[in-house]
Amino acid sequence: MEHVAQKEKELLEYRSENSVLKGKMQSLEKDKTDLKTRVAELCAQKKEAGTSKEHHGYEMLLVGFDKAKEQVGFFAPGIKFDKMSPIQVVHNGALVDDDEVDGGDHNPEV
Repeated sequence: MEHVAQKEKELLEYRSENSVLKGKMQSLEKDKTDLKTRVAELCAQKKEAGTSKEHHGYEMLLVGFDKAKEQVGFFAPGIKFDKMSPIQVVHNGALVDDDEVDGGDHNPEV
């Protein structure tokens, strides 16, 4: 009889431990879901930041281009800039898109 009582006590301990472990597992599953959501958010933010960085770089190019035009206009008044483009280069005597020249690497010596 004592042996049966001991086994019942062990069974109750195992059930209690199992209940605790199930609770921990549910908590970990929730944490896992939360982390997956956060990773997705961070990936979206990273992508957005990359796009924003590229856009910012282009805006800075345009600002620098406009400053250069103003300076040339100051030193050489009367020059017209209507055919100038911040995204084109002179290649073989013609104004062409930068990506048409050897993969986009501009070399003023060409």
